[in-house]
Amino acid sequence: MAQSASKTCEICVSAPGSHYCLDCEQLYCENCKSLHKRQKLSTNHQFQNASESIPEGKSRCSEHKEELSFMCNTCNVLVCASCVTGKHNGHKFSKLVDVIAQLRDENKTQIQGKTNEEITNKRKIEESLESFDQAVASVIKAITDEGSKIKRMVDTSVAQMIASIKEQSQTEKDKLINMLSDAKSVLAAGQKLDIRRHELAKTRHDGTLVQEMNNLKEEINKLQINDLPNFPKIVFNRKPVAEDDIMQLIGTFNLR
Repeated sequence: MAQSASKTCEICVSAPGSHYCLDCEQLYCENCKSLHKRQKLSTNHQFQNASESIPEGKSRCSEHKEELSFMCNTCNVLVCASCVTGKHNGHKFSKLVDVIAQLRDENKTQIQGKTNEEITNKRKIEESLESFDQAVASVIKAITDEGSKIKRMVDTSVAQMIASIKEQSQTEKDKLINMLSDAKSVLAAGQKLDIRRHELAKTRHDGTLVQEMNNLKEEINKLQINDLPNFPKIVFNRKPVAEDDIMQLIGTFNLR
């Protein structure tokens, strides 16, 4: 069986073998490919560019030495045509190409769904971070404005309250930043799985591919999309000036 695009056509053995027949597992030149497609027995054969990776031979049944082209849904194993009419007679079957196509579609749908969900989460977190920063800045400004009115008498209290806001808000920001980091990690993992999915699409349709795609499916299922909590909010509540209590004179803030 041909393994390299640099070999010659295996039919005429003269022209470059630029096309690979997936059904015959042979290299064809342009002319021989055209002739091959005109024949009734091979008119539906599938070709790929010989420069692409050519998969190894089809998996064969250890008992009948025939191509494993069916999935026994009853036993969950790959079988050949002889197995279908033999010891698996009466079982439910699916074509191997259909099983692979279904797995490919399921993996693609799951990756896209989880990726889209995490993109939405990432956007919401980023918007919340920006909004939260603006709210924190607004509260700090409001506190500073109130402190300016009270002059030097409340300077110390103003500094204490701002420090408290920054300390508490930083904790909440750290939570959001960690959430954003987790979201980016999930996206990166999803993108890697999607690359693997594309790579598997180029491989040979056999039992090994089914196993690889099932493994990929399991890894996709392991991707955890965390539920988003209530994002923190901060507001400033002004109070009437009271000289007997400097802290209460400035006002309070709520962070939740």
